[in-house]
Amino acid sequence: MLKKILALLLVLLMTAPAIVACGDTGNEQKSTVDYETEDAGENDPADTDPLMGEIDKYIEELAGIYTDLKGKTFTNFGIGWEAPEKNEETGDVMSDAFYFRQREIEEAFGLTWVNQLAVNVDPNLSATVEDIKQDVLAGVGAYDASYGNGMHCQNLLINSALYDMSSFETLDFERQWWPEGIEETYGIMGALYFLNGPIISSFYQDGSCIVFNKQVAEDYGLEDVYSIVRDGDWTWDKMFEVAACVPENANGSGAYRYANPNGPSTIMSHDIALTYFDNEGKPYYADSVPAEIFNIADKFSTVFSDNSQSANELGESSGNHENFEEKYGYENYNEMFEDGKILFMFTTTENAAELRTLDVNFGILPFPKGSDNQENYVSAAHYNAFHNIFVPASIKDPHKTDVVLEAMAALGYKHFKPVFYDTILKGRTVKDFDSKEMIDIIFNTKRFDLLPILDKGANMNSFGEMIDLYRVSVEESAETLTSKYFLKSKIVNSSVKNILKNIEAANQN
Repeated sequence: MLKKILALLLVLLMTAPAIVACGDTGNEQKSTVDYETEDAGENDPADTDPLMGEIDKYIEELAGIYTDLKGKTFTNFGIGWEAPEKNEETGDVMSDAFYFRQREIEEAFGLTWVNQLAVNVDPNLSATVEDIKQDVLAGVGAYDASYGNGMHCQNLLINSALYDMSSFETLDFERQWWPEGIEETYGIMGALYFLNGPIISSFYQDGSCIVFNKQVAEDYGLEDVYSIVRDGDWTWDKMFEVAACVPENANGSGAYRYANPNGPSTIMSHDIALTYFDNEGKPYYADSVPAEIFNIADKFSTVFSDNSQSANELGESSGNHENFEEKYGYENYNEMFEDGKILFMFTTTENAAELRTLDVNFGILPFPKGSDNQENYVSAAHYNAFHNIFVPASIKDPHKTDVVLEAMAALGYKHFKPVFYDTILKGRTVKDFDSKEMIDIIFNTKRFDLLPILDKGANMNSFGEMIDLYRVSVEESAETLTSKYFLKSKIVNSSVKNILKNIEAANQN
């Protein structure tokens, strides 16, 4: 993506030694940037985004058209990090990004912006979900838009508590500040209940990625993985081939080739969606494990369940996994990675930013392609990190919300991208120019799926029925996946049927 945005006080470190091919001499220099004395590209003119200059003009045009918003109040409801409780600059660049966006919208449209924060009275429930349900039930219409963890929104759909934004006329999904295909990805029978993208800051934190330890790469003479990605040849089979330069680590004294395998992101990296749709646009989940997913689980579990190759948490979904610290002697994967015990670690862009505070030299890579025949990389939005914008069904002024959401998306791109993406991720986090290019690839190929929404209700004790199952699908056996899948899919499909009934009833009215 969960989510809390840290104000990183980042100490600039030295770049890694050269990454070389297996068996090479190690003399070929790949990067010579000194991060103690050089800019590292943070203010590189090549990073200038021409879209920034167009956004101010666009907002001015919208404000000239929609003069009817003057004097109105827009109430934004949700959790704290997307709505800081302040009405002035603080000097914290991340907090101020929210403030600047809010002020620009107020000044452009002449409205008053109010941040209404949810209060969680039950730690097992999402406060946003419960408050919106009560608002819709009472018909109060206190909120114009809201946001929350995507995995807690199924409950709102089941209770018909969300407004269908497909009727909004100002939202322009052809604009660059909206993820490509968002209407198709999040659409349910033509209805649209969720938005994502630069409209929320966490968009820049929840990308699935791979970090690799450059010291381990140098020690074992790995190939130049950046060139492999750049040439379009970065497949899972190629990654396994490259990683084979690191000897198997049967006694745990050396480095593991892989760590923290992620099932949903691995499946999606094969250009496979987790949610299926029929010809009417109705989402569904197969009664048995789809063959394509079974084959992935069968192949990858052989690698990622091998304790001589992969650091893992086998049995995590059943609660039978070993204590991590007892098993590895470290508190978490990040500590292992910092200590040179991991070559490739599967993680999120948010965690990559946190790794920057540790004493480790690393690079960032996208998830590999499923095969050579796959045209593009696919970088999944991480199931445990992303949030969504949604609108309560009780809103009193849909037109106002329509216009403000479009402005939020455009100005989110203007203010969040420079702070979270260009500065923290591409400027301060990465330690070479190659990783900056890799981050662009990750976000240019980022893909969402409805499963984290449809799979999870308001209860916060699990990730969701099928998400929990898919999380360990590349660690445990494919047979384990098969034995559990039927019941899990039946539970999720039951919820989906209730959601579809509500949508069909709304369409008839």
